[in-house]
Amino acid sequence: MNSKIEIRLAPNSGFCFGVKRAISMARETADSGKKIVTLGPIIHNPQVVQNLRKKGVHDVDNIADITDETVIIRSHGVEYEILEELKNKGFEIIDATCPYVAKAQELARLLSQENYPVVIMGNADHPEVKAICSNISGTYYVIDKDGVLPEPYYQKLGLISQTTKNLADFQELAGRLVPYAKELRIVNTICSATSVRQQASMALAKESDILIVIGGHNSSNTKMLANICKNIIETQHIETALEIDRQWFDGKKKIGLTAGASTPDWIIVNIYNEINKCTGNGSSIVTSIDEIPGYKE
Repeated sequence: MNSKIEIRLAPNSGFCFGVKRAISMARETADSGKKIVTLGPIIHNPQVVQNLRKKGVHDVDNIADITDETVIIRSHGVEYEILEELKNKGFEIIDATCPYVAKAQELARLLSQENYPVVIMGNADHPEVKAICSNISGTYYVIDKDGVLPEPYYQKLGLISQTTKNLADFQELAGRLVPYAKELRIVNTICSATSVRQQASMALAKESDILIVIGGHNSSNTKMLANICKNIIETQHIETALEIDRQWFDGKKKIGLTAGASTPDWIIVNIYNEINKCTGNGSSIVTSIDEIPGYKE
């Protein structure tokens, strides 16, 4: 391989506003000397979660495992009932729920209060979706973009989405639901940062011979990036530089990189540098994401 190989990073890759906010809140609380737990991982990136553990921020899965710690609510939010139980038990709570997720919860609650059966495009097992559903007092359905409702006709329906889904899929589902209801109220709850990353990643994929998607294997928005780009170009989803296979780059002249909203800068930098080594561009080592061609915040 030679120095003519071009490696570019999609603009806006890496941490979004909501993730930056949650991590900042966790670090500031840790620096205060308080005993801290998060209920579930604060974001879906194992390396970030591990680093926070080193700072004393531990994650637990059950309220029963919390003793006298300050509780940080993860960026995906938690179910309404769990939040109320934490309050009733008198725990100090720091709510790091992403504002976009919190808005989706509020909209789901309002639609339900106005007697709309609520359709949520999303993954039923995802913590964000569970939290949204817990704010609905009436009927709701969680379906994917190809999902089918149990009844052929409704007087009215409300439609929202998990914040990390694809806008084109949401539009397609909305169109399919029109014949199901006399009144269809659609509220676009897809995060703008998600849409920006998806558009930038698709644009880069069209200009590349291979695209590397960087982020947690348990990250919904990162998996969505990979699934979208696979329809355009050869795509590999990796979490760390250890997963890189140099054979991926044989015969490739243009290598694209993108990263999910929960992927820290240092992982992106490590992977960029490792790919440079694999392709014979070892002299192009960077120390900051700002030095990677193509990137802009």
